[in-house]
Amino acid sequence: MSAKVGDLVKWYELYADAIVKDVGSGLIMAKRDVNYHDGMYRNIIYDVWRFKCADLKAFVEHNIEPLEIVHG
Repeated sequence: MSAKVGDLVKWYELYADAIVKDVGSGLIMAKRDVNYHDGMYRNIIYDVWRFKCADLKAFVEHNIEPLEIVHG
């Protein structure tokens, strides 16, 4: 996924055993590339403004997905 700042997304919070704890929609406020162990491991971290919680929370790339708006 190549989301950018300003995109609407669906976010997922998971328990340690990968069961969905909470889900909602939000707006990407920032995108950061994080490298561990001299670049061997790379994660993209998105700071998402969560609408229902009215807060800013960081999510890894696989815990968000694009939210499509359908005009009817």
